[in-house]
Amino acid sequence: MEKKKPLTRFGEFEFLKAMAIVGLPLIHLMEEAIEAGMASSGLQTFGYGIIGLCAFGPSVFMICMGFGIGGGKTSADAIKRNGIQFLLIGGLLNIFRWLIPGIIQSFILGTNLLNDIDFCLQSDIYYFVGIFFIFYAFLKKHKVSTPQLLLVSIITLTINNALTPLMQHYVTNPIAYSLIGNIIYVNETSCFPLLSWAIFPTVGIILGEVLKKNTDEFRAVFMRRMLDFSLVLFLSFVFFLWNYKIDFFKVLVSPDNDYITDLPNVIMLLTLACFLIGMAYYLCQKIGHTKFMGSVLKLSAFIIPFYLTQWVIISWIFYTLEDMHAKAGCFGFPSFIICVVVITAFCLYVATQHGMKIMKVIMKYTTVKKKRKKKVAKK
Repeated sequence: MEKKKPLTRFGEFEFLKAMAIVGLPLIHLMEEAIEAGMASSGLQTFGYGIIGLCAFGPSVFMICMGFGIGGGKTSADAIKRNGIQFLLIGGLLNIFRWLIPGIIQSFILGTNLLNDIDFCLQSDIYYFVGIFFIFYAFLKKHKVSTPQLLLVSIITLTINNALTPLMQHYVTNPIAYSLIGNIIYVNETSCFPLLSWAIFPTVGIILGEVLKKNTDEFRAVFMRRMLDFSLVLFLSFVFFLWNYKIDFFKVLVSPDNDYITDLPNVIMLLTLACFLIGMAYYLCQKIGHTKFMGSVLKLSAFIIPFYLTQWVIISWIFYTLEDMHAKAGCFGFPSFIICVVVITAFCLYVATQHGMKIMKVIMKYTTVKKKRKKKVAKK
């Protein structure tokens, strides 16, 4: 029987992107319920474990995102325009996620709108992607090679750790905290600062450079070796932490470590991510050309509509509960499960059935047009 070919050459990266995004309603619902003080005691206990176990999802997503631009022929100017577009998408999301419901709440409850404006400025995944693209475009334009880019990202990681105590000591304004937190880690609201998170998409860019320019035979050998190496390094590093009595979870996962990203954290997240990429490679080879894989690829192509939709719904749920004076601990396990299933199913439907229409609208308002060169008049 003839083996069916995969629907795409690099299905493992598309698969991991889709898997990383589809679990977000569960994580974000849990985070918002706990942060709003509405999670029941039982849900809180369950929630901290779930958030901790799933906290390495963003690093996998960032690597896959970097892989998308690695090894390609996209110009520095085009990458910069894409970066600005992602910043605009992040801004639009925050208007619908925080600002509009915040304005409504300020009229109903008389709350301070500055808190919601602060939320709009805080570090988020689309802000990070936009800033990184602009950063990468600048380096690419100045002929910085991919190996040099890795060196730069390690240096920025170290600079971030050095600057964090200074930022925490001298920066006191909440708005300044939020703005600076997009570049340097300041506190737990600095989820994805450029200096500490740049290394993840950089590794993705390197993988793109290596894999896209070589044969499938080379890729099979590379994935096998990466799988073995990442597993050995991860287990060795776990033993190192245990031997020196260092808290494993404190190093590995956020929010247990207040979203601090340092070299030990990066080593663990990168080894786990590389292991997952290797496993996904073999899984996709096994799945091949199936309807399931086709659905996964469709979701991967429309992750922006999925991401935006789930965040807006979740945000409005908890703003509405606050507007209705919901009691602390009112959000129990049954409510949580129902919301996760309904929101995930609805977002999957929106992304797979109406993703193209939504993307056209988003692109219409966020696309940065290429500057046309002025024609020099002939004498």
